[in-house]
Amino acid sequence: MRLLSALRLLLGGQFGEIIEGSKRFAAGEFDYRIPVGSSGELRKLSETLNFMAAQAGLKMREAQLRRLELEAAFRDMPEAIVVTDGSGVITRINPRARQLMGVKGFEAEGMWLSGMPAGPELSSAAIKALASGRPVSLEFEPPSAPGTVLSVSASPIVEDGAVRGCVLVARDITGPRKLETMRKEFVANVSHELKTPLTAIKGCAETLLGGALEDKEHGPEFARSIYDQAVRLDNLVADLLKISYAESGRDKLEKRAVDLRALADGTVKGLSAVLAGKKVTVKNLVPDGLTATADRDKLSQVLINLLDNAAKYNREGGEVRVSAAAEPGAVRVTVEDTGPGISAAHLPHIFERFYRVDKARSRELGGTGLGLSIVKHLVELHGGSVGVDSAEGRGSAFWFTLPG
Repeated sequence: MRLLSALRLLLGGQFGEIIEGSKRFAAGEFDYRIPVGSSGELRKLSETLNFMAAQAGLKMREAQLRRLELEAAFRDMPEAIVVTDGSGVITRINPRARQLMGVKGFEAEGMWLSGMPAGPELSSAAIKALASGRPVSLEFEPPSAPGTVLSVSASPIVEDGAVRGCVLVARDITGPRKLETMRKEFVANVSHELKTPLTAIKGCAETLLGGALEDKEHGPEFARSIYDQAVRLDNLVADLLKISYAESGRDKLEKRAVDLRALADGTVKGLSAVLAGKKVTVKNLVPDGLTATADRDKLSQVLINLLDNAAKYNREGGEVRVSAAAEPGAVRVTVEDTGPGISAAHLPHIFERFYRVDKARSRELGGTGLGLSIVKHLVELHGGSVGVDSAEGRGSAFWFTLPG
């Protein structure tokens, strides 16, 4: 104390300013600067302390910026993130995790992970990661979000060889899983659809090669069967190409004003053979002068598919009615038939690829099971929607809308 007092008397007020500055630096006031005196050593000390304070302030600002960046990423990430301590108590949780785990109306930090509504599976992953010190992965469907599939990875936080906590990251993989399921189903359906006509062609060809080629009575029947199955294959491949192109995102629309009544008349004429074969009559009830802004070729394909179905699945001597009407901001086109109708159980799936209400009859009539799916994609490409109103015994009314 005597020495410190002696130094203060010897050095005067500058020593006190250095002490005061040091205290303020220690309190985090890095913008403060110690007045620089004239004494040589004390001047160097003041300058050094001021430089250190400036550098510490710069590092603190950089650290604060990094912290804010990490906070923003943590808050806005689409993945759910939960951080626990070494015993499984939640220390951090982001909004996406709260949503997926059903955490509403209470503070999750400080609670056991196993106590969360969707916590048991996450808790199990965290416990395994904490116990083993190794990453753990799993997939599950949380009760708080039925139909949602989560992919969870739990990574231990290791410090000095000891596990201090765990970081769980949950990703919503519902979309990719659905796409994978759809892809598998599509491959299976295509394989099945191709196998049927190929088997028939192979069988007929083997029969002809086995001697039926010389049989003038039955030989032409096998040749006709081969031709019919080849046509079916050609139609299937053509429809697959259409739907693949429609789904690729590369299909471009060339929109212009399309006269709907004239388009319906032209489509009916193009299908005259199909309509005559079923003895089906068509009534064009589209008002004169009603137009829609659309790609004429694609809109023609939509009508061809709907009218072809209305004729094929109609009763013999039945009727098909094509009508259209302007709605607020849209035009609605409807194709009605007098066929057997569709039961309510089939209606939600009617526009799915390869879905058939009557599989045997559809194949017999040459259907590929892709026509209505193509209709759906082409209409949605225009920004419209599709639907069907039907019931067993009273026919069906397929409709689509186009933006006005």
